[in-house]
Amino acid sequence: MVCVVQITGNKDVGKTALAERIISLARSLGYRVVAVKQSHHVPDVPDKDSYRMRAAGADVVALRGGGVWAVYSDRLPLSRIDADLVVIEGFRDAKLGFKIHIGPNPPADADVVASLEDALRDPEEFLRRAKCGVDAGELLAFLAAR
Repeated sequence: MVCVVQITGNKDVGKTALAERIISLARSLGYRVVAVKQSHHVPDVPDKDSYRMRAAGADVVALRGGGVWAVYSDRLPLSRIDADLVVIEGFRDAKLGFKIHIGPNPPADADVVASLEDALRDPEEFLRRAKCGVDAGELLAFLAAR
């Protein structure tokens, strides 16, 4: 079981800035945090080695660089979530946790609709209101099906 905060909003409204603030706060409190970001583009850069390996047919490509690991795969290669908090950016069409919408045109299932400035003022409130008790296996299954 994990706690989940989900952030939605249109492009360039500050979703990542809010995610950074919540993640930083959670880490300062000793939480183990997993971040999930939905993107509408392929994150692997064409003509780089990892891209070429994937294009050649590798099922999973793990890249180590700059002190971090990146895993490229057509499927979610995780079997569990080992964290206290999951911060999700995106997946507007689903209700995955305590849902914060930044900016105009909020989905009907948003728990909070705020401007970026208002949301950044009190990220502690979002940690207090995070949807806890989320079944991590069900969350992984949902994400893997996307």
